[in-house]
Amino acid sequence: MSSHEVRGANVRVVFAGVLVTVLGVISGLMLLPFLTYLLAAALLAFVLYPLQERLSGRIGSQASAAVLVTLSVLGVVLPLGLLLYGLASGGRVVPRELEELPQLRTVDSLVEQYLGVEIAIRSQLNAALGQLSSMLAEQSSGIIGAGVHATLGVLLLVFVIYYLLKDGRQLVQWLKYVTPLPQTVQDELYERTTAMTWAVLKGHVLVAVVQGLVAGVGLFVAGIPNAGFWTLVMMILALVPILGVGIVVGPAVLYLAVVNRLLAAVLLAVYGLTIVALIDDYLRAYLIDRGSALNSAVILVGVFGGIYVLGPMGLFYGPILLGLFKATIEVFDDYYEVLNQP
Repeated sequence: MSSHEVRGANVRVVFAGVLVTVLGVISGLMLLPFLTYLLAAALLAFVLYPLQERLSGRIGSQASAAVLVTLSVLGVVLPLGLLLYGLASGGRVVPRELEELPQLRTVDSLVEQYLGVEIAIRSQLNAALGQLSSMLAEQSSGIIGAGVHATLGVLLLVFVIYYLLKDGRQLVQWLKYVTPLPQTVQDELYERTTAMTWAVLKGHVLVAVVQGLVAGVGLFVAGIPNAGFWTLVMMILALVPILGVGIVVGPAVLYLAVVNRLLAAVLLAVYGLTIVALIDDYLRAYLIDRGSALNSAVILVGVFGGIYVLGPMGLFYGPILLGLFKATIEVFDDYYEVLNQP
């Protein structure tokens, strides 16, 4: 090959690289505003894909994808939307009984007597709520804009889940085609990726959801107001190993003690220290293999780092990405050790 041909080939390679880079940056900027919804769609599609494979053989890929998307909307998106709507339309997070306790007046009088300062807890609370209402009214345009963005994001999430379920196999085949790695390495990477993702989802996410639900049953039986809302909060908190459901169950026990329901407080405390606490150990050990498990410190770093980089979806993707990093190192190490053997 002559120097002129080599120069021409280099120019074409450089041009192709620049073109792909520019188009990739533009595509990334277009996807960035809806990154949270796209990540949620990819995660839900991954979870639903085994069902998609079973149903598609009976009713077709399009019909099965439509059925699973509908069930996802009814089971996840709709309840969450109703919960947020209920809170926005006047739902109370702080129980009214706590605001009207006579102990508040006692605290006011004791502080005024010994410190000479009038704090008026209920008045301060009402003033804070008034300021919050004024702030929301001033930011109404921003709230409307956020609502429009959320609506578009949810619609995008639904359609992306549908097409990932319907055309997921073709997408994986295309990724394998454009990946410049030997087929054996790709197959092992995809196998490790699937195993690690399921390990994180079952041992981290599913355990957190079950633990939050079980703790929520205790709140409901004990008569804690807005037990449904606090159950959702505990599901999220249980995803963070250093926090857990105790942040909600502990104050709930104190609330029951303050309102003179001592028996309910003791029973809820015992329930939280026994049944709720044991779920994390036994259910996690039952659901995942030891070889696929991630250390609690890795999960904690993944959750915090994932939230910082990816936003709310970092709760799920942070540990998954760290697990995939570990699996990728192991795959490449195994592959090159095989190549270096005499």
